[in-house]
Amino acid sequence: MLKDDFFTIKGKESSGDGQVTYHVELNADHAIFKGHFPGNPISPGVCNIGMIKACAEEEIGASLFIGNMKQVKFSHLITPTENKELDIELKIDATDSEAIKLVAAIVKDGTKFMDIKAEARKE
Repeated sequence: MLKDDFFTIKGKESSGDGQVTYHVELNADHAIFKGHFPGNPISPGVCNIGMIKACAEEEIGASLFIGNMKQVKFSHLITPTENKELDIELKIDATDSEAIKLVAAIVKDGTKFMDIKAEARKE
């Protein structure tokens, strides 16, 4: 829903420790930014979580339902003018057939905007 509209995936890097980083770019002209907030656009927290979910779905290759958010921390505001390009760091544990463990953060140049620990399941 948000992918290729609110944001676009520009690339991906995998590390040897099971972590993957998605490079994304926000669509600064998206209608969400016109309403949240006019003259001072900020990415809504639910959209930040949605970007993480979309990247996790891309990595898993299936639609996910996040059923349990154990920890969500918003550290800095994401603005499409100052933070148009972001990195989404993911670590996914899909060894359990029922619950997929997800640890993720939105970062850029040493600044962590948010992080999340959650459990999801395939839809």
